[in-house]
Amino acid sequence: MEPTDSKRRKPNGWPSILSLSSVLFLLGLVGFSILGFQGLSERLIESSSIDVYFDESSSRDDISEFQRSLEREEWVKATKFISREEGLRQMGEKFDADLMTYAESVNLPLSIEVYPKAKFAVPGILSVKVKELRRRAGVEDVLYQKIWVEQMSQNIKRIQIGLIALAVLMTLVSAGLIQSATRLGIYSNRFIIKSMQLVGATNGFIVRPFVWRFIKYALAAFPIAAGTLWAIIYGIPSLDPAGLLSGQAASLLADFNRHIIPWQAAAMMGCIGLFGILLAGLGSWMSTRKYLKAKIENLY
Repeated sequence: MEPTDSKRRKPNGWPSILSLSSVLFLLGLVGFSILGFQGLSERLIESSSIDVYFDESSSRDDISEFQRSLEREEWVKATKFISREEGLRQMGEKFDADLMTYAESVNLPLSIEVYPKAKFAVPGILSVKVKELRRRAGVEDVLYQKIWVEQMSQNIKRIQIGLIALAVLMTLVSAGLIQSATRLGIYSNRFIIKSMQLVGATNGFIVRPFVWRFIKYALAAFPIAAGTLWAIIYGIPSLDPAGLLSGQAASLLADFNRHIIPWQAAAMMGCIGLFGILLAGLGSWMSTRKYLKAKIENLY
């Protein structure tokens, strides 16, 4: 008689681990997109300045004192002094030669650019601040890109709503995928579960090892997902000395890296990992309970 292998093969957990890591990776990618977009939107909205023009009686010392007083206010991120020469240079970059010929013949006023913080750079608050600036001594006029700020604020809100909706959708889809992965893993052990029940094992004794097994799978899947995300977001740009990435793609990744705060990214990945562990444990518990309640003829 030919020898037979009477030992049952140990269950292979890699399909479940890879499935869980794929789901956690997708969730992490959405989370990093939200964090990166938040940083990009703040940088973009803070790049719009309020231009304050001074009358001819204002000296450089008066304007410096004006700058220092503004920089002490909560809503101001930074200010920049614009001399007459700098003003002419900026106009030369924006307008044609005919206009510049006229501009050079007049005495441009001294001015400063005021850059607001992102949370204050909304149309309602900026309108109030502009009115306050116009009432201050020595100020001749105050200008800012009102229409641009309004359109940018509306577009940012729309994109944020879309990203939040995507995150909610991905969370629901991920919960379903994790549940499916645990169900498939438990399915291959359905006869073992029923056999243990028939010999008198309690439900808790049967369920516990399967729950712990899938919690371990989730713990193993988390570093795979986190490592893949790190490689894409941080590793690829730093390992691309030959410039294989297109300029636009490299610039986009660099901007995302620059505006993702490390502690926020770590907290987000921790929450995603905890989410995966809880769902893996809950899914395995529900699937095992399902086969404990099933009739033996329904297992085939």
